[in-house]
Amino acid sequence: MTLEIMRKPREKIVLAYLKDYSFEDIYEHHINSFCIDKRKPSRMVLIPKYQYLIHIIITRCKWSDKGLCHLNAKFYRDKVFHDHYNDMLLNLSYMGIIHIGTYSIGHYSTAVSLMKWDFDYMTSYNQKIIGWSKKSPSYINKVEDTPFTRKYMESLSCLRLIEKDKALNLINETFSNKQSHRYQYRFACINEFNHKDLRIFKIDEQNRIYHFLTSLPKELREFYNIKYELDIANSHPLLLNNFLIKHYNIPIKVIREGIHIYHYDVEVIQKSLIYNNIDVSNDVIKYLMKTMQGTFYDDFIEDFGDIERSEVKHKLFANVFYSHVNETYVTKFRNAFIQKYPNVWSIIQYLKEDTDDKLPHMMMSVESQLFKSILQECWGRGYRVVNLHDALIVFDVDENKNVTIEELTSIIEGVYNRSMLFPTVKVEIG
Repeated sequence: MTLEIMRKPREKIVLAYLKDYSFEDIYEHHINSFCIDKRKPSRMVLIPKYQYLIHIIITRCKWSDKGLCHLNAKFYRDKVFHDHYNDMLLNLSYMGIIHIGTYSIGHYSTAVSLMKWDFDYMTSYNQKIIGWSKKSPSYINKVEDTPFTRKYMESLSCLRLIEKDKALNLINETFSNKQSHRYQYRFACINEFNHKDLRIFKIDEQNRIYHFLTSLPKELREFYNIKYELDIANSHPLLLNNFLIKHYNIPIKVIREGIHIYHYDVEVIQKSLIYNNIDVSNDVIKYLMKTMQGTFYDDFIEDFGDIERSEVKHKLFANVFYSHVNETYVTKFRNAFIQKYPNVWSIIQYLKEDTDDKLPHMMMSVESQLFKSILQECWGRGYRVVNLHDALIVFDVDENKNVTIEELTSIIEGVYNRSMLFPTVKVEIG
């Protein structure tokens, strides 16, 4: 009778590595750059550290729509790479593999962008690397377990990639450079999608929720089981209406009449306000009506016809709602806004008296609360939905078989109306 000895399988880890750079070359470059006048670390010490650092950078940058990641400098310096940490990052930077950004105390640590995207995977049995990976901080923040987050993840788990081959064909035809970040990021979203691993990545201080869909490139959404996407037109400018209506004490009755009876006619609405002894300037009424009608950006896009619509929207938000109020340099975007809406700009300045980021944070917090209420109402009716900040995503699953666009629009409008906001809802059908 023979006894078979049951051996525990050796632990292993799959590491990403750069195909065009051998670890031996990286090691030699490190020695020549940083060890002229000091003790040289051995290959057995330094190469595993480079293997793990490069793996971290590739995997985290790969899943970032901006192609960068933030490394916890204190952790990696104290627990993994020790005195080699700074030199290793600088070495990779000198070799053109990464770009190192600024250090922001109290928020992130080292901002790193990957510059070389031709990578592959290898298996390692190095126990030190395995140990480091087990104690390294996750780039996915721990989210508090609440009834709301549980219901959210229950809906999020319904997401499926239903046309993988078509999605791959699209990016292969669109991007000639297969080593670019734009290609690699989209390839990862498609090829490494796993519905069993869907989760909330982060909930920020304004309660905005981040997950797989929030960073999925828009052109790829059609290949997932999304039935409807209901979007709030010019969402952020619209949110300012809550403050404007309160500031000028505008009756909600007049707002409703302006929409349903006067069809957003600024002159007629102003006469109605004068009749009610309410003094509101023409530009404020125009702002309210434009944002409610969902046409706020149209005039600016016409003014800056040589700039893409998405860029105009981004610049307006950055230079008006998120700008420093005392900046001496006035951008053409902010100047265009001030010319069209001088009294609205005065309110924005007033709302930013304490800190420059007060207003945008208030607006984002309001938006998050609105969509929390929308989601809860939809879940209460048995529907599986999530949000992309200012858009409602409805999955094509059995639970949503009988849901209609009219019902969903009514839910959204009802929640917004209770906060003195009257949105235009745009619908995309998957």
